[in-house]
Amino acid sequence: MSLEFHLTHYERYRKEGIEAHRGGDADRARFCLLKSAEHLYSVARASDGRLKEERSRRAGELVALADRVGGTSCRPEGAARRRESDEPAGASPEGGERFLIGERPDVTFDDIAGLEDVKEEVRLKIIEPFQHPGRAARYGIQPGGGILLYGPPGTGKTLLARAIAGETDCSFFVVKPSEILSKWVGEAEQNMAALFAAARERSPSVIFIDEIEALAPRRTESLSSVMARLVPQILAELEGFGGKEGAILFLGATNEPWSLDPAILRPGRFDERVFVGLPDAPARRRVLELHLEDRPLSDDLDLERVAALLEGFSGADIRNLCRKAADDAFRRAIDTGRDAPIDQELLLSNLVEVSPSVRPEDLDRFSRYRGEVT
Repeated sequence: MSLEFHLTHYERYRKEGIEAHRGGDADRARFCLLKSAEHLYSVARASDGRLKEERSRRAGELVALADRVGGTSCRPEGAARRRESDEPAGASPEGGERFLIGERPDVTFDDIAGLEDVKEEVRLKIIEPFQHPGRAARYGIQPGGGILLYGPPGTGKTLLARAIAGETDCSFFVVKPSEILSKWVGEAEQNMAALFAAARERSPSVIFIDEIEALAPRRTESLSSVMARLVPQILAELEGFGGKEGAILFLGATNEPWSLDPAILRPGRFDERVFVGLPDAPARRRVLELHLEDRPLSDDLDLERVAALLEGFSGADIRNLCRKAADDAFRRAIDTGRDAPIDQELLLSNLVEVSPSVRPEDLDRFSRYRGEVT
């Protein structure tokens, strides 16, 4: 059977399943949702790479939903609210509260090893206008806007986002794509509206969405009807930054900037794109210090030498190396009955067994992308 056949039946059964669930027909809902998942699994098997993973994940969610609705005639609360009120469910500022971290993050730039150029750029373009809005206004600089953090995985984009919120003392909204996307027609857009409404209510605020390419993929590559509606919704929200709306900083992080819809990268949306690359030698040493801190260490440990051997390793790779060395030292301490410090030999022996998670071809692709956008 053709790919188009499976996609058509996936969407048809999905809609029928949702409508049946809303109507209280649990048996019909379960049947349709399972049929929808069956067709989507067929599509996933014919796909490649990230698209295959995304379709398999969505099919699994349909199966899980079918299991939940089977044997129950309950209607989703969101559907009931929509019938009782003309206001879309989740459109109030309170609807975004579930994304909010009540206290500001206790992370600052001092907790981030290296990335000095990135921190300086972020400080000038983001933090200073937040901290000095009057002076920024005299120069025509509006606090807030959109910033895209991109780079290889494990380089500290999420930590950097938390540090930005910590430095600016703003309300901090952390959002996963799975918290926005919904199985119910129209709710993804309503979740996005609720998020921005809550951020405006608590301005100045920072919204951070990791893996943002999952919410705003290239529309030519996404056949999902949800995405076809959600991407324009995100663009509309981004157009509302600044002015009377209050200061909102929208941070997106991605390992695949080339997968984003080009429209979201236009001026007025993501005005700044900040590359977060692999740590240099001083940063690698600092990462080692941070992850070996408060652990028993040998006097012969030469972190300068170890850092020099870790070229091409991400911060996450170095953290993994330290964890492995600590595990081995702990095992040795259990065997001998006395503390066994982490020494040079232990770190180097583990280094032989690990390799950088970021491939040279990945770095080449980021280099080409940076050349295209600068």
